Amino acid sequence: MSSLDNYILGMDEEAAIKEINKITDVHLTELDDVKNIIKKRIRNSHKGTYGKVGFVSGSKGMAGAAVLNLNAALRCGSGLVKGFIPGEIYSVVEAMSLEAITCTYDVNNISFEKLQKEIIDYSDVAATGSGCTNITDYAEILNYLLDNCKQPLVIDAEGINKLKLNNLKKHENPIVLTPHYGEMAKLLNADIDYIRTDIIEKSKDFSLKYKVYLILKGARTVIACPDGQVFINTTGNPGMATAGSGDVLTGAIASLIGQGIEIKNALRAAVYLHGLAGDIGVMNLGEYSLTAGDLINYLPNAINKLTD
Repeated sequence: MSSLDNYILGMDEEAAIKEINKITDVHLTELDDVKNIIKKRIRNSHKGTYGKVGFVSGSKGMAGAAVLNLNAALRCGSGLVKGFIPGEIYSVVEAMSLEAITCTYDVNNISFEKLQKEIIDYSDVAATGSGCTNITDYAEILNYLLDNCKQPLVIDAEGINKLKLNNLKKHENPIVLTPHYGEMAKLLNADIDYIRTDIIEKSKDFSLKYKVYLILKGARTVIACPDGQVFINTTGNPGMATAGSGDVLTGAIASLIGQGIEIKNALRAAVYLHGLAGDIGVMNLGEYSLTAGDLINYLPNAINKLTD
């Protein structure tokens, strides 16, 4: 395993940075790289100025994933956020995400016409997969989005588990995948140790082959872009190894893309903000007590650091 792999997995920083500096298409993402990506708001603006984000997320027993998606997007500045959620979790999501718009569907009789109207026709960016584990026909929802969504599409969690790689090439607009190492191994039908060696090259090769943006989540999250550029994030800590952390990241990513930020910059800023919120949270709460909900609470502090 190279020093670069060790760094991405959370070890051997000094040797890895020397190695990174020798590679032209691999870059660290630090504060100065993202400081001007999120602009100060113009005086004459309204909620439509800051994008419409649509989520297809959550399921029975996993309502929290939808709540985290919605609230993270709101905290990151989206003007309008909508959740397309199973009716059986409506009361939980509605109570815990007051500012979001919610619309429901019947998991036993999915209306794709309603999905088209409420999410695809409505949104500037769509995101799906978070907490969708307990929807029997979720693969049909995912395939419908891949076939019909003309805007950027962020795919997380169960969306990655149900994804058929050949379907990626059908999508004309940007796709963002957000797997952790286990999900990436499953997607490639490979052993997880295979993913943990030559991480940069494997991430870059995947992104180039399938023309997608890959966010490989880990101790140092890696962003691989279809133009061959790779970015290694420098924020985050072990306290973020907690249920729901990835759902917050998906919300942040969708939010910044929906606000019209160029996609590569949106991804770098969202991943950096997510980790920075975790770093601020750990300073106040410690690594053991940090929760995904805390990440959302500290996102404003992180955004302030990027917009000072």
